[in-house]
Amino acid sequence: METFEVTQAVMTVGSTYQVSSPGATAVLMTVKGSLMSPTPKFQLVSGDDGPELATLTGNFIKTKFQVKGADSQELGNLSFPAIAFKKTLVLTVGGRGFTADGGLMGGAFRCIDNDGKVGLEISYGKAEAFRDRFTVTIHDNVSKEVAILSSVAIHSRFFEFV
Repeated sequence: METFEVTQAVMTVGSTYQVSSPGATAVLMTVKGSLMSPTPKFQLVSGDDGPELATLTGNFIKTKFQVKGADSQELGNLSFPAIAFKKTLVLTVGGRGFTADGGLMGGAFRCIDNDGKVGLEISYGKAEAFRDRFTVTIHDNVSKEVAILSSVAIHSRFFEFV
């Protein structure tokens, strides 16, 4: 089990998120969003500006997201319902499906497969007035790239208004 904190950076051009270990200040990875794109596009890099680790792309209405590795191979997919009363998602990794129900407010997403095994948990909480923070805990068969970019997809879908 591995845990990360994904924190939205403020005063940046495009959506930017810094990834660290819980309670640490060192930036392990950074997620950088494309500015002025009709569809969500993000790049996960090592450190502040290191080599690319993975990418996340979404459709115009933010209901489908795809995670690809640095080699452009698909690592996972996320699907969100276009219209729903609850904040839900389906994460697919290597042909294995995980479903999560974030409830009405979407404070926590626990991705569980058909056998009841937890693959990933993402908890949302306001860090400060102007930025959001997620705690991402990886349990089973989900790469850290997919886990971190899943939290960004959730933020893009449910918490960003752009």
